[in-house]
Amino acid sequence: MKTDSYRDALANPPVSEAEAIEAVDCMNGYQSRPGVWKWHTQAASLAHEQHHRRQWEDAYKYYWKELKIQEELEKQSVSCTEKTEMDDAIEAMNKAVQTWKDILWLEVKDYVKRLPDGANDRPYCAGQQVLNNATLQVIEQALTNGWNVSADITQPGTIEPPCFLPPVNEGKTRSRAVAEESTSLKLSIADTSRFMQGEITVCFRNEGSLPVRILDEIDDETSDFFFMTILRTERGDVRVLDRKMGTMTFHRALNYRELAPGQEYSVTIPLCLDEVDLAGWKQCSCELETRYYNQQGKDCFLGTLRGTSRIVL
Repeated sequence: MKTDSYRDALANPPVSEAEAIEAVDCMNGYQSRPGVWKWHTQAASLAHEQHHRRQWEDAYKYYWKELKIQEELEKQSVSCTEKTEMDDAIEAMNKAVQTWKDILWLEVKDYVKRLPDGANDRPYCAGQQVLNNATLQVIEQALTNGWNVSADITQPGTIEPPCFLPPVNEGKTRSRAVAEESTSLKLSIADTSRFMQGEITVCFRNEGSLPVRILDEIDDETSDFFFMTILRTERGDVRVLDRKMGTMTFHRALNYRELAPGQEYSVTIPLCLDEVDLAGWKQCSCELETRYYNQQGKDCFLGTLRGTSRIVL
Protein backbone atom coordinates (compact mmCIF):
# COMPACT_ATOMS: atom_id res chain seq x y z
CA MET A 1 0.00 0.00 0.00
CA LYS A 2 1.38 3.36 -1.04
CA THR A 3 1.22 5.93 1.72
CA ASP A 4 3.28 8.75 0.25
CA SER A 5 0.29 10.45 -1.39
CA TYR A 6 -1.63 11.29 1.79
CA ARG A 7 -1.16 12.32 5.41
CA ASP A 8 -2.17 9.66 7.93
CA ALA A 9 -4.60 11.35 10.32
CA LEU A 10 -3.81 8.86 13.10
CA ALA A 11 -0.03 8.86 12.83
CA ASN A 12 0.25 12.57 12.01
CA PRO A 13 -2.93 14.35 13.22
CA PRO A 14 -3.89 17.96 12.42
CA VAL A 15 -2.07 20.73 14.29
CA SER A 16 -4.48 23.56 13.55
CA GLU A 17 -8.18 24.25 13.13
CA ALA A 18 -7.76 24.68 9.37
CA GLU A 19 -6.06 21.28 9.06
CA ALA A 20 -8.73 19.64 11.22
CA ILE A 21 -11.53 21.05 9.04
CA GLU A 22 -9.73 19.85 5.92
CA ALA A 23 -9.07 16.38 7.38
CA VAL A 24 -12.69 15.80 8.45
CA ASP A 25 -14.05 17.00 5.11
CA CYS A 26 -11.54 14.92 3.15
CA MET A 27 -12.04 11.67 5.07
CA ASN A 28 -15.83 11.98 5.09
CA GLY A 29 -15.81 11.85 1.29
CA TYR A 30 -13.66 8.77 0.85
CA GLN A 31 -16.26 6.20 -0.21
CA SER A 32 -18.21 8.52 -2.51
CA ARG A 33 -15.33 9.88 -4.64
CA PRO A 34 -13.73 7.23 -4.40
CA GLY A 35 -10.01 7.35 -3.78
CA VAL A 36 -7.43 8.59 -1.32
CA TRP A 37 -7.09 12.36 -1.06
CA LYS A 38 -4.86 14.47 1.17
CA TRP A 39 -6.00 12.89 4.46
CA HIS A 40 -6.44 9.15 5.03
CA THR A 41 -5.12 6.28 7.18
CA GLN A 42 -3.20 3.11 6.48
CA ALA A 43 -5.78 1.18 8.51
CA ALA A 44 -8.54 2.26 6.10
CA SER A 45 -6.48 1.20 3.09
CA LEU A 46 -5.87 -2.17 4.75
CA ALA A 47 -9.61 -2.61 5.35
CA HIS A 48 -10.25 -1.92 1.67
CA GLU A 49 -7.67 -4.48 0.55
CA GLN A 50 -8.79 -7.05 3.13
CA HIS A 51 -12.27 -6.76 1.63
CA HIS A 52 -10.80 -7.67 -1.76
CA ARG A 53 -8.98 -10.61 -0.13
CA ARG A 54 -12.30 -11.91 1.17
CA GLN A 55 -13.78 -11.60 -2.32
CA TRP A 56 -11.02 -13.86 -3.57
CA GLU A 57 -11.57 -16.36 -0.75
CA ASP A 58 -15.33 -16.54 -1.39
CA ALA A 59 -14.80 -16.99 -5.12
CA TYR A 60 -12.12 -19.66 -4.70
CA LYS A 61 -14.33 -21.68 -2.34
CA TYR A 62 -17.24 -21.44 -4.72
CA TYR A 63 -15.40 -22.42 -7.91
CA TRP A 64 -13.47 -25.21 -6.19
CA LYS A 65 -16.84 -26.89 -5.59
CA GLU A 66 -18.57 -25.71 -8.78
CA LEU A 67 -15.81 -27.04 -11.04
CA LYS A 68 -15.49 -30.24 -8.96
CA ILE A 69 -11.73 -29.81 -8.92
CA GLN A 70 -11.18 -32.21 -6.02
CA GLU A 71 -13.05 -34.92 -7.91
CA GLU A 72 -11.17 -34.19 -11.14
CA LEU A 73 -7.79 -34.38 -9.43
CA GLU A 74 -8.67 -37.69 -7.80
CA LYS A 75 -9.49 -39.13 -11.24
CA GLN A 76 -5.90 -38.61 -12.37
CA SER A 77 -3.66 -41.66 -12.53
CA VAL A 78 -0.23 -42.60 -13.81
CA SER A 79 0.80 -45.98 -15.15
CA CYS A 80 3.62 -47.56 -13.13
CA THR A 81 4.62 -49.41 -16.28
CA GLU A 82 5.06 -46.19 -18.25
CA LYS A 83 6.49 -44.18 -15.36
CA THR A 84 8.83 -46.49 -13.51
CA GLU A 85 10.57 -43.68 -11.60
CA MET A 86 8.79 -41.77 -8.85
CA ASP A 87 10.08 -38.41 -10.07
CA ASP A 88 8.69 -39.06 -13.56
CA ALA A 89 5.31 -40.07 -12.12
CA ILE A 90 5.14 -36.93 -9.98
CA GLU A 91 6.04 -34.75 -12.96
CA ALA A 92 3.23 -36.32 -15.00
CA MET A 93 0.72 -35.77 -12.19
CA ASN A 94 1.86 -32.18 -11.72
CA LYS A 95 0.90 -31.38 -15.30
CA ALA A 96 -2.71 -32.26 -14.56
CA VAL A 97 -2.58 -30.29 -11.33
CA GLN A 98 -1.20 -27.25 -13.15
CA THR A 99 -4.01 -27.40 -15.71
CA TRP A 100 -6.71 -27.40 -13.04
CA LYS A 101 -4.84 -24.74 -11.10
CA ASP A 102 -5.00 -22.46 -14.13
CA ILE A 103 -8.66 -23.26 -14.81
CA LEU A 104 -9.52 -22.34 -11.22
CA TRP A 105 -7.45 -19.15 -11.38
CA LEU A 106 -9.10 -18.19 -14.67
CA GLU A 107 -12.64 -18.51 -13.32
CA VAL A 108 -11.90 -16.79 -10.02
CA LYS A 109 -10.03 -13.88 -11.56
CA ASP A 110 -12.70 -13.39 -14.21
CA TYR A 111 -15.37 -13.29 -11.51
CA VAL A 112 -13.54 -10.99 -9.10
CA LYS A 113 -12.77 -8.55 -11.92
CA ARG A 114 -16.51 -8.14 -12.45
CA LEU A 115 -17.17 -7.05 -8.88
CA PRO A 116 -17.63 -3.26 -8.69
CA ASP A 117 -14.79 -1.30 -7.13
CA GLY A 118 -15.84 2.29 -7.54
CA ALA A 119 -17.66 5.08 -5.72
CA ASN A 120 -19.93 3.77 -2.93
CA ASP A 121 -19.11 0.15 -3.75
CA ARG A 122 -18.41 -2.39 -1.02
CA PRO A 123 -14.58 -2.16 -0.84
CA TYR A 124 -14.72 1.62 -0.39
CA CYS A 125 -17.53 1.31 2.14
CA ALA A 126 -15.37 -1.13 4.11
CA GLY A 127 -12.55 1.40 4.06
CA GLN A 128 -14.91 4.21 5.06
CA GLN A 129 -16.09 2.26 8.10
CA VAL A 130 -12.53 2.05 9.44
CA LEU A 131 -11.63 5.57 8.31
CA ASN A 132 -14.44 6.91 10.48
CA ASN A 133 -12.35 6.03 13.55
CA ALA A 134 -9.78 8.60 12.46
CA THR A 135 -12.47 11.16 11.66
CA LEU A 136 -13.94 10.73 15.13
CA GLN A 137 -10.51 11.14 16.70
CA VAL A 138 -9.93 14.40 14.81
CA ILE A 139 -13.37 15.68 15.90
CA GLU A 140 -12.59 14.85 19.53
CA GLN A 141 -9.20 16.56 19.20
CA ALA A 142 -10.95 19.64 17.78
CA LEU A 143 -13.40 19.79 20.68
CA THR A 144 -10.51 19.58 23.16
CA ASN A 145 -8.70 22.42 21.40
CA GLY A 146 -11.80 24.54 20.91
CA TRP A 147 -11.66 24.28 17.11
CA ASN A 148 -14.86 24.72 15.09
CA VAL A 149 -15.07 21.44 13.13
CA SER A 150 -18.10 19.64 11.68
CA ALA A 151 -19.25 16.72 13.84
CA ASP A 152 -20.73 14.82 10.88
CA ILE A 153 -19.39 11.35 10.15
CA THR A 154 -20.18 9.51 6.91
CA GLN A 155 -22.21 6.35 7.42
CA PRO A 156 -20.73 3.56 5.30
CA GLY A 157 -22.90 1.93 2.68
CA THR A 158 -23.41 -1.79 2.12
CA ILE A 159 -20.35 -3.89 2.96
CA GLU A 160 -21.53 -7.49 3.41
CA PRO A 161 -21.29 -9.91 1.78
CA PRO A 162 -18.03 -9.21 -0.09
CA CYS A 163 -19.09 -11.39 -3.06
CA PHE A 164 -22.64 -10.74 -4.13
CA LEU A 165 -22.94 -11.17 -7.88
CA PRO A 166 -24.10 -14.53 -9.22
CA PRO A 167 -23.00 -17.20 -8.97
CA VAL A 168 -21.37 -16.82 -5.55
CA ASN A 169 -24.42 -15.21 -3.93
CA GLU A 170 -27.48 -16.06 -5.99
CA GLY A 171 -30.09 -13.35 -6.30
CA LYS A 172 -27.91 -10.52 -4.99
CA THR A 173 -27.14 -8.88 -8.29
CA ARG A 174 -26.34 -5.23 -8.72
CA SER A 175 -27.05 -3.39 -11.95
CA ARG A 176 -23.93 -1.22 -11.54
CA ALA A 177 -21.63 -4.21 -11.78
CA VAL A 178 -18.96 -3.96 -14.45
CA ALA A 179 -19.78 -6.89 -16.70
CA GLU A 180 -19.34 -8.04 -20.25
CA GLU A 181 -22.04 -6.49 -22.39
CA SER A 182 -22.86 -5.56 -25.96
CA THR A 183 -20.67 -2.71 -27.15
CA SER A 184 -19.47 -1.22 -30.41
CA LEU A 185 -15.88 -1.42 -29.13
CA LYS A 186 -14.29 -4.70 -30.21
CA LEU A 187 -10.99 -6.28 -29.19
CA SER A 188 -8.87 -8.57 -31.34
CA ILE A 189 -5.40 -10.06 -31.18
CA ALA A 190 -3.75 -8.37 -34.14
CA ASP A 191 -0.25 -9.87 -34.09
CA THR A 192 1.18 -12.99 -32.42
CA SER A 193 4.47 -13.12 -34.33
CA ARG A 194 6.45 -12.27 -31.19
CA PHE A 195 4.54 -14.57 -28.86
CA MET A 196 7.59 -16.75 -28.20
CA GLN A 197 9.48 -13.59 -27.17
CA GLY A 198 6.74 -12.80 -24.65
CA GLU A 199 4.53 -10.19 -26.30
CA ILE A 200 1.46 -9.81 -28.51
CA THR A 201 -0.29 -6.85 -30.12
CA VAL A 202 -3.98 -6.28 -29.46
CA CYS A 203 -6.29 -3.98 -31.37
CA PHE A 204 -9.30 -1.95 -30.25
CA ARG A 205 -11.76 -1.11 -33.04
CA ASN A 206 -14.87 1.06 -32.94
CA GLU A 207 -17.45 -0.79 -35.04
CA GLY A 208 -20.29 1.54 -34.10
CA SER A 209 -21.64 4.77 -35.57
CA LEU A 210 -20.60 7.01 -32.65
CA PRO A 211 -17.19 7.89 -31.19
CA VAL A 212 -15.95 5.73 -28.30
CA ARG A 213 -13.67 7.08 -25.57
CA ILE A 214 -11.14 4.66 -24.10
CA LEU A 215 -8.46 4.84 -21.45
CA ASP A 216 -5.01 5.48 -22.91
CA GLU A 217 -2.84 4.25 -20.05
CA ILE A 218 -1.65 0.83 -21.22
CA ASP A 219 2.09 0.16 -21.14
CA ASP A 220 4.49 -2.57 -19.93
CA GLU A 221 4.00 -1.51 -16.31
CA THR A 222 0.20 -1.32 -16.28
CA SER A 223 -0.96 -3.88 -18.86
CA ASP A 224 -1.28 -6.79 -16.39
CA PHE A 225 -3.88 -4.79 -14.49
CA PHE A 226 -6.02 -4.47 -17.62
CA PHE A 227 -5.40 -7.74 -19.49
CA MET A 228 -5.57 -11.43 -18.70
CA THR A 229 -4.27 -13.73 -21.44
CA ILE A 230 -4.96 -17.47 -21.60
CA LEU A 231 -3.34 -20.17 -23.71
CA ARG A 232 -5.32 -23.37 -24.46
CA THR A 233 -4.11 -26.38 -26.42
CA GLU A 234 -6.23 -28.80 -28.42
CA ARG A 235 -5.30 -31.40 -25.77
CA GLY A 236 -7.07 -29.41 -23.09
CA ASP A 237 -4.03 -27.84 -21.41
CA VAL A 238 -4.64 -24.36 -20.03
CA ARG A 239 -2.17 -21.71 -18.90
CA VAL A 240 -2.88 -18.22 -17.62
CA LEU A 241 -0.06 -16.00 -18.86
CA ASP A 242 -0.74 -12.90 -16.75
CA ARG A 243 -1.02 -13.40 -13.00
CA LYS A 244 -0.97 -9.88 -11.63
CA MET A 245 -4.20 -8.85 -9.98
CA GLY A 246 -5.47 -5.59 -8.57
CA THR A 247 -6.97 -2.26 -9.45
CA MET A 248 -4.48 0.24 -10.78
CA THR A 249 -4.63 3.52 -8.85
CA PHE A 250 -3.60 6.68 -10.64
CA HIS A 251 -2.78 9.68 -8.44
CA ARG A 252 -3.15 12.06 -11.39
CA ALA A 253 -5.49 12.95 -14.21
CA LEU A 254 -5.96 10.07 -16.65
CA ASN A 255 -5.19 10.10 -20.35
CA TYR A 256 -7.86 9.15 -22.88
CA ARG A 257 -8.18 8.72 -26.62
CA GLU A 258 -11.32 8.85 -28.71
CA LEU A 259 -11.90 6.37 -31.52
CA ALA A 260 -14.05 7.60 -34.37
CA PRO A 261 -16.37 5.09 -36.09
CA GLY A 262 -14.19 2.55 -37.91
CA GLN A 263 -11.00 3.76 -36.20
CA GLU A 264 -8.54 1.32 -34.62
CA TYR A 265 -5.93 1.57 -31.87
CA SER A 266 -3.24 -1.08 -31.35
CA VAL A 267 -1.02 -1.64 -28.35
CA THR A 268 1.67 -4.26 -27.61
CA ILE A 269 1.42 -6.01 -24.24
CA PRO A 270 3.91 -8.33 -22.51
CA LEU A 271 3.18 -11.95 -21.57
CA CYS A 272 4.73 -14.05 -18.82
CA LEU A 273 5.75 -17.43 -20.25
CA ASP A 274 7.70 -18.59 -17.18
CA GLU A 275 5.20 -21.31 -16.23
CA VAL A 276 4.54 -22.60 -19.74
CA ASP A 277 6.39 -25.67 -21.01
CA LEU A 278 6.51 -24.42 -24.58
CA ALA A 279 9.00 -27.13 -25.56
CA GLY A 280 6.35 -29.74 -24.73
CA TRP A 281 3.71 -27.94 -26.75
CA LYS A 282 5.62 -27.67 -30.02
CA GLN A 283 3.56 -28.14 -33.20
CA CYS A 284 0.41 -28.09 -31.12
CA SER A 285 -2.54 -26.03 -32.28
CA CYS A 286 -3.51 -23.54 -29.58
CA GLU A 287 -6.06 -20.85 -28.93
CA LEU A 288 -4.80 -17.62 -27.44
CA GLU A 289 -7.39 -15.50 -25.68
CA THR A 290 -6.97 -12.13 -24.04
CA ARG A 291 -9.54 -10.41 -21.86
CA TYR A 292 -9.48 -6.67 -21.30
CA TYR A 293 -10.97 -5.37 -18.06
CA ASN A 294 -11.47 -1.72 -17.24
CA GLN A 295 -13.08 -0.16 -14.19
CA GLN A 296 -11.03 3.03 -14.46
CA GLY A 297 -11.81 6.48 -15.75
CA LYS A 298 -14.79 8.71 -16.43
CA ASP A 299 -17.04 8.90 -19.48
CA CYS A 300 -15.10 6.11 -21.17
CA PHE A 301 -15.56 2.41 -21.92
CA LEU A 302 -16.01 0.45 -18.69
CA GLY A 303 -16.41 -3.30 -18.84
CA THR A 304 -14.93 -6.42 -20.39
CA LEU A 305 -13.77 -7.25 -23.92
CA ARG A 306 -12.39 -10.51 -25.33
CA GLY A 307 -10.25 -11.30 -28.34
CA THR A 308 -8.95 -14.67 -29.61
CA SER A 309 -6.44 -16.00 -32.11
CA ARG A 310 -5.24 -19.40 -33.29
CA ILE A 311 -1.51 -20.05 -33.08
CA VAL A 312 0.89 -22.95 -33.56
CA LEU A 313 3.84 -23.07 -31.17
